[in-house]
Amino acid sequence: MAQFTSSAIQSISDVSDNNQVTIVFQNDRSYDYVVSDVEAWENDLNDVISEGESVGSFVNRAIRSGVLNLQKVAV
Repeated sequence: MAQFTSSAIQSISDVSDNNQVTIVFQNDRSYDYVVSDVEAWENDLNDVISEGESVGSFVNRAIRSGVLNLQKVAV
């Protein structure tokens, strides 16, 4: 994934074969999300980064809109 600077997000992995991304927040917590529309996610994220917009706000909107769905962890 492209490089970016964010006060909220440390890194975002590339989408895996099972449509999953790992997002590491600045507090070093990482979460796995399933991407509902991989092509739209990748295009929109690249646009946000290239335009210098807030990656944290973008991720927050993606979670609230259901584009990113938290992967349940088996206990």
